[in-house]
Amino acid sequence: MRKFAVENVKCQNCANLIKNSLSDEFGAVEVDLNSEPRVVSLDIDEAKIPALKNALKELNFGIIKEL
Repeated sequence: MRKFAVENVKCQNCANLIKNSLSDEFGAVEVDLNSEPRVVSLDIDEAKIPALKNALKELNFGIIKEL
């Protein structure tokens, strides 16, 4: 399980958008709304991280760093 700090995630609707938009390509995605910045967790290969960054950027959520 890899974890990424993500910016601009404000509420449950943001979390649902991320989960629904990414699940087909990346599988199960978890969003922790209790942390600041918010944390997105998923099982992902190193090779797919650039695609994840692009997908989140298209949704207006940027990866700050990997945790």
